[in-house]
Amino acid sequence: MADLETERVALALFDDLLDVPETSRARWIAERTQDSAVKARLEAMLEADRIASLRTGAAALGLSGPAPLPERIGQYRITALIGRGGMGAVYRGVRDAGDFAHEAAIKLIKPGLLSDVLAERFRAERQTLAGLQHPNIARLYDGGETADGSPYIVMELIEGEPIDRWANARGMGEDGRLALVETAARAVAYAHQRLVVHRDITPLNVLVQGDGTLKLIDFGIARATDVEGVSTATDIAALGRLLKRLVPEPGVELAAVIGAATAEPPGYPSADALAADIAALRSGQPVAAVHGGELYRLRKFAGRNRVAVAAAGLALAALVGGLIAVSIANARARQAEAEAEARFEQTRSIAGALLFDVYDEVSRVPGATRARETLAKTALAYLEALAAMEDAPADVRAEAGRGFVRLAEVTGGGQQQSLGRYADANALLAKADALLAPAFARNPGDEAVARAFAALRLEQAGTNLYNNNDADAARAQAEAAEKALAPFAARDADAARLMATALQTQGDSFGWNNDYAGAEPLHRKAEEFLAGLPTSLRGAKEIRAARSANLRLLGEAQHKLKKTAEARATLDRAVEINRGLLAETPDDPAAMRKLAVSLWYAAVVHRTNERDPEAKAAIEESVRLADRMAALDPDDAGALQMQAIAGEVQAQVMADRGDVAASKAAMARVMRAHDRLVLLAGEAPGARRSRNSALRTQGGILYNLRDIPAACASWRELLGAYAALQASGELSAFDRENGLPETQGLVRDVCEGGKPRAAWPAEL
Repeated sequence: MADLETERVALALFDDLLDVPETSRARWIAERTQDSAVKARLEAMLEADRIASLRTGAAALGLSGPAPLPERIGQYRITALIGRGGMGAVYRGVRDAGDFAHEAAIKLIKPGLLSDVLAERFRAERQTLAGLQHPNIARLYDGGETADGSPYIVMELIEGEPIDRWANARGMGEDGRLALVETAARAVAYAHQRLVVHRDITPLNVLVQGDGTLKLIDFGIARATDVEGVSTATDIAALGRLLKRLVPEPGVELAAVIGAATAEPPGYPSADALAADIAALRSGQPVAAVHGGELYRLRKFAGRNRVAVAAAGLALAALVGGLIAVSIANARARQAEAEAEARFEQTRSIAGALLFDVYDEVSRVPGATRARETLAKTALAYLEALAAMEDAPADVRAEAGRGFVRLAEVTGGGQQQSLGRYADANALLAKADALLAPAFARNPGDEAVARAFAALRLEQAGTNLYNNNDADAARAQAEAAEKALAPFAARDADAARLMATALQTQGDSFGWNNDYAGAEPLHRKAEEFLAGLPTSLRGAKEIRAARSANLRLLGEAQHKLKKTAEARATLDRAVEINRGLLAETPDDPAAMRKLAVSLWYAAVVHRTNERDPEAKAAIEESVRLADRMAALDPDDAGALQMQAIAGEVQAQVMADRGDVAASKAAMARVMRAHDRLVLLAGEAPGARRSRNSALRTQGGILYNLRDIPAACASWRELLGAYAALQASGELSAFDRENGLPETQGLVRDVCEGGKPRAAWPAEL
């Protein structure tokens, strides 16, 4: 048995062993293990406990009362005993040294109980645990050893009740109990992403404070994920048992969730996946553990959107009936050429209706991300079959290509509601490219093919900007789209929208390279193009939406170029347009997102110009919209992304106002959102770059709040993230020339003492 495994087994037995009378301990050990190393380790721990007890007077605890409290442990004056166990004791302490005071819990381990290998592991793990900065995990502040060699750790003091007792005392309903476990699962997922396993998730270690904040406590010894016998599955199963304890009579779907979590091995690959299923159950979304198939998914969708489904029922029934009729007809007879041609056109018509008309209608229904994926897949199956037929017309191949683009949008589009699977989206766009690029090369004058090709290039450009971190490739693709659209750019609203997007995306690509002087003329060119359209087109919803998006980016360029008054006026116009769009369709997720984005950047400009009330109002509205989007559709990674970028500015605004706790909590929520986005994206560089940007913001906030150790932890984590991108060849030129050296300088000057405190920046 490896040394660490020996320690793990011995530690697991030791607490129970202390309750056994001394005369029976040898027999008790023999009955529970045949491993000589474990036996020897238990005997050594008993001897260490005996010596420690003699030193403190605890050996006579039953006769002479409790042992006296230590006066101090490290920088903390001890005020009370919280609890005592076999490993040692937990005390309440007050730090009254230095320039601040606060209470903490100090876990003191008896000297000699940790072997050399485990003592070293304990010191290393303190560093890991100190890096866990999450609003639902009790913080580890400090650690060390006392003069007699007793290791200790200083933790956040949590005044709370065990989760089950808290829920029962308040008569909490099922949804509230599920929300608590979902929160715990998110916290556990955060720890797992940093290679830390809790290994003892029970109600006693999941506390709820008076204000309802859940805190996971007691990340202990030898629980990193590389210890033999310990894995993230341990915690996932424990979370499943916690669910069962809180909801002892679960319904069918919750029973499936509990069963999947507690299975051997667990049916969830991560704690985040378990949390996502709990969130799905709470919001009426399909639950992955149920394995109900497409019929189950559609039933869940109908349950969430009864009015919308009823309104669209007749049309959908006709379409589905048509699909069934076509399938039966195809199976029965392929004789007459005229019949075959009619079936071809009918199938094409139905697939096109599903992919475009029905898809667009469903896109306006909240919570429809998964339904959009199902529609796109269904239509695409028919279009692929048609495109594969010998002598299939070019426009049919173009429609199949557009089908792949549509599916890529909902799978991992960077600028709208999507599932956030960037790698899958890239693969789908590659399939679309294989169909559309040759078709356009052969038929550049075919308007349907040219539009489909332009739509592909623009989706590729957006993906390269927001997902793949490649602004130069995005610009080339947007230029190709502009050229393809030029002959008919003002023919109708859809073509004009595509042309405006092509110009806007070119400008955006300059912005991603921090070249706002290059970006501004292209955004103005897009404005001039839209303003020059016929009046009948300028009022179309898609044209107003395109204009608001371009104005938002133009406002950013003006802000970066120090044209403050122009930037504010431009962003005010973007907000006004988006308010109008949302008023027309109050539940349209795309309209919600557009208003949230314009308010977010308006808040950035207000904050930079010290217009604090305006910044606060704008960012709070943006966050409310983002939260509403996420609540309506937990599958939408675009909503999660909006929560992240809006929450980042909200944390800055709170810090400006001196609300330290709220700012840190908001930033922790932002980092949690980014962690999920990176996982969903399969570690795509764009998602990692966005997370790095948030880390920079977090470091600056913590520095401005004078929490220098936490700021340094953020900066060091950021340096590690930059190094990983550089090693894979995915670090952007901008970050290489700006973010990386800036962060290296802060670590050197502030964290490593390169400059005296008087020379540090006043604010970041």
